[in-house]
Amino acid sequence: MAKQATAAVVREVGGPYTLETVELDDLRPDEVYVRLEATGVCHTDANMQVMVPMPAVVGHEGVGVVEEVGSAVDYVRPGDRVILSWPACGVCPTCLAGHRYICDNAFRLLFGGKRLDGFPTIKLGGEWISGAWFQQSSFATYSLVPQDCLVKVDNDLPAEVLAALPCGVMTGAGGIISALGVGPADGVLILGAGGVGQAAVMAAKMAGAYPIIAVARNPKRLELALELGASHVVSAKTEEVVPRVMEISGGGVRYAFDSSGASAMWEVAAPTLLPGGVFGVCAAADKETLGGSPHIMLSKGNRIQFIMGGNVVPRVFIPKLIEWYRQGRLPVDRIVGTFPFAEINEAFAASSDGRVVKPVVTM
Repeated sequence: MAKQATAAVVREVGGPYTLETVELDDLRPDEVYVRLEATGVCHTDANMQVMVPMPAVVGHEGVGVVEEVGSAVDYVRPGDRVILSWPACGVCPTCLAGHRYICDNAFRLLFGGKRLDGFPTIKLGGEWISGAWFQQSSFATYSLVPQDCLVKVDNDLPAEVLAALPCGVMTGAGGIISALGVGPADGVLILGAGGVGQAAVMAAKMAGAYPIIAVARNPKRLELALELGASHVVSAKTEEVVPRVMEISGGGVRYAFDSSGASAMWEVAAPTLLPGGVFGVCAAADKETLGGSPHIMLSKGNRIQFIMGGNVVPRVFIPKLIEWYRQGRLPVDRIVGTFPFAEINEAFAASSDGRVVKPVVTM
């Protein structure tokens, strides 16, 4: 039976959100209804709206409680608390090889606005609209989700902390630990100090890396990076970044990690990477770039590693994030700021202007 929900509907790309009553489609055998407690706000929710027809319901970092399950669901039952994380088809050659974070059908699942088979999930005023964003569209009081996207979690953890994990923190921490494999012998340059960048700083500290150099324009975020584990910070607004990084590192770093999407950061990474070093990138650059002449990286045998969702399996990695949070080694609560669901537009504004590192809306 279909379920009604209050959802934040966006009617034009980059436009404001309005809370409206929508209807979720009937459950299929492998799907569940989740009553949302909170959802993280991510730049992807804004930047990738061009991928779907408008109007749409987006949101992809949900946490909540299972209310109803389809007939074939065996991973969860009503009453279970869950995180809604990245989807994958599970049957393509890439998924079967263990790399579900780069599923062959990833873009259709993430940004197609419908289920993988092309059927929609959300009606507004009796008409189908774009939903199934990351197969969850969790800017809503209820979400329709395939069970494969769910990660069971304990009831005692703050919803706002859990809602920061399934994309932002997972991407930053997974990028450092899983995709790049940073270790104690490595120096790391972290470009951008938003939610993903701060998670990368925390993970690099856990990995024992040194130096950990954070680069950003916002002085408050640089101050926070120092508190969370960066050994040094460099202001992209007031300092000559490349000479400063070379001075701090004694000649270069083994790894650089960019979450900023600013092409200028490629021009920092290219000259500061050591021979054989790796540039991890999880945000598309604002223009085509290789950080200047390709010969800079070619002559050093550098590698560019593009990273999707931290290159991790959510049901394996998210429990690790939670364990590190419990141990005090991943203080995610330090980057989170909460907003009532009705103030979702203010949450996006706070993210855009840098007032809040990781906004979370609470239902």
